[in-house]
Amino acid sequence: MSSVFSATIMRIKSYGTAVYRNRPINALQKFHEVMMKKIILITSILLTTVIIAQSEGLRTLIYPPFKHCWGIYKGTESRLKMLLGRSASFDNPQGLAVTRLKRTDNPKDPRDDDELSAYGVNSGLDQIIYNVSMYKLATYGTSGSGKDNLNAPRGISADPDGHVFVCDTGNRRIVRLEHTRKGLQWVSAFGEEILIEPHDVSVTESGTLFVTDHERGTIDIFTYEGLHIRTLTGLVKPRGIGIDNPALTRTRYGDRVIFVVDSDGTQLRKLDYNGRVIATANAYDLVDGNGTFSYLALDFYNNAWVTDSVNCLIHKFDNNLEYVVSVGECGDGDYQFEHPTGIAIWRRFGQVVVAERRSAQYYWIGSDVAGFEIYMGEDRDGNRSAVIDIDLTDHGYVSITIKRDGNTVREFLSHSRFRQGSRTVRWDLKDDDGNPVPPGEYEFELYLEPTYSSYGHFYKTVVKKAVIDA
Repeated sequence: MSSVFSATIMRIKSYGTAVYRNRPINALQKFHEVMMKKIILITSILLTTVIIAQSEGLRTLIYPPFKHCWGIYKGTESRLKMLLGRSASFDNPQGLAVTRLKRTDNPKDPRDDDELSAYGVNSGLDQIIYNVSMYKLATYGTSGSGKDNLNAPRGISADPDGHVFVCDTGNRRIVRLEHTRKGLQWVSAFGEEILIEPHDVSVTESGTLFVTDHERGTIDIFTYEGLHIRTLTGLVKPRGIGIDNPALTRTRYGDRVIFVVDSDGTQLRKLDYNGRVIATANAYDLVDGNGTFSYLALDFYNNAWVTDSVNCLIHKFDNNLEYVVSVGECGDGDYQFEHPTGIAIWRRFGQVVVAERRSAQYYWIGSDVAGFEIYMGEDRDGNRSAVIDIDLTDHGYVSITIKRDGNTVREFLSHSRFRQGSRTVRWDLKDDDGNPVPPGEYEFELYLEPTYSSYGHFYKTVVKKAVIDA
């Protein structure tokens, strides 16, 4: 039986079925079952317990399953005091860094690959808070200008070999530390003869680091040993910085590019290694012209995630600095932020840590459906078809099942990998046997699974119904 879609009478109805759920874990997902299990202290010490049954709105950042971190996703000062003593507190948190230390990794056991070391700058107390193991925290630094001293530090970066670099802003220098079995140890300090107000630092793991100087409007490139290589000019009060480089194995593209917050937080720029501007995103285009960028981090796909302290948001831009989505709102509840500053992403698994005024939060990168529309059109040969527009906030695996009266008519897509952003597919109006479908109401069920560590643990289902009359 043949049927015809009419663009004028096709009625698309959204019935509000949009659920992001924890997915049951089976034996084939054993690797994912152990992922993140031991990261209890990674965010400088997490407290609040939340079990996610479903979430509303766009959830590009999602909480890990309960069994992976025992329901602990958020840290507070009370938890910090329990671990470090009653005098411990958060005081002007700034930059964050995460890495997987090679010396603690068992290459034959993938179950420990998620066990990160995290370093948070507690600027008001001139110290670094970090985890010496998966179950113990420590601090490094005291106020001053000599060895083992810091003065109003801001940015921080670390690599898997245990090299840690801190922007010791008040002392106009970069401090190099090493994370040994004894904890963070002083190695050297450099840059005093060049830097005035170092703000953030990013390492490439090939032995170079990039430093933004807020006062001089520059990016300075150093070797790990402190040798100054060159200066990139032309910036205005730069802040956060993130580097992509072929030496970084945990990125999909490995481009030789620099992402930097410029113009005192009002612009995000993508530069080549010569300082030439490739792309620009303006903070004023977001949040009613009141957006302000602070720190940034890059994920596996070279998306730039930027904190907005003023509006309590994290903005996501793609590799070309096209805006993707903003997450969060002001508050101290779930999926809320209070003056977020530092952000760090372990690119391999999509683990995200965010520093805020009095706590730190821990997320996984997920994916969500920003758009799902169905309308009449034609295929390349001029045949009538149902046009399905899909817009994702991150890369994901998409399945679409088309049903009528509860019965499956067409398994249209099955576990197809989609890039983030918009994509259009077309249904030829035929069932699984190749027969034209009759008129009537059809249900389009989109089933989305994210990539990264969240794959196998979460899914999003969105359902729309279309009434098609002959």
